[in-house]
Amino acid sequence: MRRFIASLAVIGCLALAAGASARGVSPTPSEASARLGQLAREIGVHRQIRPPRDNEDVERAGRKALRQLGSERLYGLWRVLYAYKSNQLQGPFLAWTAETRRVAQRDGDPALAALADLMTLAYRHESGGYRAFSATDWKRFLEGSSPDVRMMAGIERVRDLGQHGHWAQAARLAADLTSEIERRGAIARPLLAEAHQVHSYTLADIGDKEGALDHMAKAASLDERDAFYLRKIERLYDIGYTAVELGELDAADHFVTLHGQMAAAGGDRDLKTWTKFLCALVAEARADPRKTLACLAPMRDDLRQPGRRLHVLMLQRRLVAHAKLGDAPAARADLTALRAVPTSLIPRDPQVELLAEAYLDQAEGRGLQAFQKLDAWRRADHAKINQAHARSVAEMSSALESELRAKRDESRRLAAEVQLNRQLAQASGVIALLLALLVAGGVTWAIYQRRASRHLREAREHAEAANQAKSAFLAVMSHELRTPLNGMLGLAQSLRSDDLPSHQREQVELILDSGDTLMVLLNDILDLSKIEAGKLEIAPTAGDLAQVCARLIGGYQPTARDKGIELVFRIEGLPPGPLLFDAVRLRQCLTNLVSNALKFTNTGQVEVTLSCGPDLATGRQRIRLRVLDTGIGMSEATLAKLFGAFTQADASTTRTFGGTGLGLNITRRLVELMGGDIQVQSHEGHGSIFVVEMLADACAASDEAPDHVDGAEDEPSFAALHGRRVLVVDDHPVNRRVIRLFLTPFECELIEAENGREALDALEAGLIDIVLMDVNMPVMDGLEATRQLRADPRFERLPVIALTADVMSAQIKTCLVAGVDAHVAKPIDLRDLLSAMDRVLSARVPAGRTASPDALPRTA
Repeated sequence: MRRFIASLAVIGCLALAAGASARGVSPTPSEASARLGQLAREIGVHRQIRPPRDNEDVERAGRKALRQLGSERLYGLWRVLYAYKSNQLQGPFLAWTAETRRVAQRDGDPALAALADLMTLAYRHESGGYRAFSATDWKRFLEGSSPDVRMMAGIERVRDLGQHGHWAQAARLAADLTSEIERRGAIARPLLAEAHQVHSYTLADIGDKEGALDHMAKAASLDERDAFYLRKIERLYDIGYTAVELGELDAADHFVTLHGQMAAAGGDRDLKTWTKFLCALVAEARADPRKTLACLAPMRDDLRQPGRRLHVLMLQRRLVAHAKLGDAPAARADLTALRAVPTSLIPRDPQVELLAEAYLDQAEGRGLQAFQKLDAWRRADHAKINQAHARSVAEMSSALESELRAKRDESRRLAAEVQLNRQLAQASGVIALLLALLVAGGVTWAIYQRRASRHLREAREHAEAANQAKSAFLAVMSHELRTPLNGMLGLAQSLRSDDLPSHQREQVELILDSGDTLMVLLNDILDLSKIEAGKLEIAPTAGDLAQVCARLIGGYQPTARDKGIELVFRIEGLPPGPLLFDAVRLRQCLTNLVSNALKFTNTGQVEVTLSCGPDLATGRQRIRLRVLDTGIGMSEATLAKLFGAFTQADASTTRTFGGTGLGLNITRRLVELMGGDIQVQSHEGHGSIFVVEMLADACAASDEAPDHVDGAEDEPSFAALHGRRVLVVDDHPVNRRVIRLFLTPFECELIEAENGREALDALEAGLIDIVLMDVNMPVMDGLEATRQLRADPRFERLPVIALTADVMSAQIKTCLVAGVDAHVAKPIDLRDLLSAMDRVLSARVPAGRTASPDALPRTA
């Protein structure tokens, strides 16, 4: 018998483990708990000082809707009916349905009549196990109704598809429905909130808990200002249910308490039923059958003869709890009552009954039968879990594929529309002339011009919207790519500074080279985007052109030596004096040309020649840079497409030499922006010659600015860093780890914070010399934290350096306006970070002083 009981316990543990694994990969407990708490705060559970009794706010909204007409009345009554329907409050739901039908008949409003029919079916559908709608019903509401009613029916259809396991269809319909509702405008805001909410149910069923939380957050944000108290309670129930699915049971207990308090304050008995059910779910997840019975004890009378689907679900849980505790008479009574429930109310669940019978057999001394039934339950449950898991993966794949296809179709449609409008605008003159000849009057000409102008304006608006979407996408992608690159390259830089064996040092160098390659690609794409948008500006400054070129060529000498190539830099004629030119962009052009020459040259040499002289036509200085190589050369066909974006000689070039084909395209555009031109001569197998010519203004020697191209003095000591107390504010632990490794050699003391609020608390708690502030963080971002910090006279001279993966110029300007002293881009380069810290510490805080509440100078 002991061996049998041990086997039974093992089987039970395996079953629990299988059930836990079926819930899918979820966020870490701390992240999930914080996210759930934030959601609860967003729906405003603590803001209602005097909750409305008996759903007075819903009733008041319904009376207001009856005084309106058209769409306002339709959407207003939908809100009332949906609130009562979702919470299964039968009495008020039936009363308002009848009132809606009466008004629809009185005013001859077919949309209002369709709404009453839709919501009546939806109530029966939800309360009766999702079997009320027929195919004919769906066709009527989704195809034969007005656009507004069709969207309202779409909400019910998404929920129905999710309940029946058609998650891919549900996700696809939810995406289309959301876009359609957004176009409807502010009047459909509550409908849009519910679209996000039901979509979150689908994502939770598939296993995408993070996606589900995102859509729940959007729903809470949309209906935060005007949600009914009843809907706040419903949202809180959904959050508590999600907490149970995520395994955040402490948070779930908190939400049970909040839900009970809000339901009691509202005074509706039916709402308290949902509190008891949620309580039972948490107890069941904790494997605490006694607590389950305690949660359901007040429902004793309702569970004798269940009349609602929710009551049946409660009865199932009470049955299992009684059986697990060995209370055979109570369990037998519950099992009898459960089997007496008509299947029209809810289908029978053989698994629940089998599990209960197994525990009953064990309680009544039939050990072998209990073992056999529990084993049969375990095998069936395991098969069900595996089937659901495989299906969810397939459904998720199908849903993502459908979404990507929809995005591609939308992109092609927009491009075709912009092209068509452009062609119409170009043809406006000819069409206008033909119209003038046909009608022989200037009035028709003026009308047509106005029409053509409108088309042109719409085309421009579409193009601007597409460009803004692209810019937003690039900004997001830049941030998302730079964040993991920061961790990878930062740790690699830290490893490189350690004393490593040669083979490990080589591996670290390979990591850094690969990361640098990714950074070059990312920067090229961002530069190309800024050039196409007309947002890249040339900023000439005084400098020594020959020194800039010589320093850049010197940096490539190790690469040339490794390949056995001679890299030569020559100046023809007299060296140019101080000139006004954009050193950053000129260096970028020359870098692309020299790196290409070295890449495609295996033997021989690469020669860079600089010449400069006065231009007779303009009186300015003409700069000429020539890059000659003895590499593989190019054919005529290749030369014809050489400067196109994403263009290389052929497919084998990418495989052999790598690259994306963006460098020369960007070089040509930069040279043109600087008022110059680029030419190329090449013969296949005999090398290539690239020639860049541009004009620049001469300047006096006193105007020449020192060239800090490489950003640092030789062998800097970074004396200002030693022994400093550094506050590192970043929500990503890997980023904080990287900075700690960077600053360890300088004996800095690091204080860490995960968001701006924690950073402000840390400043109040102790002495801080410098703050390294991430920009994008939860709770409070870095910009807001910096603004509040600067508003305090104690911290107005505290050095603050912004760390962000967003390197778009607008973001950098925003950081500076917020009050930071410097900006360091992610992935963080060790030398860049140390230089920036040394510079701002030397400028802001004298040596031996700390920027703290006590040490900083105070202002009046």
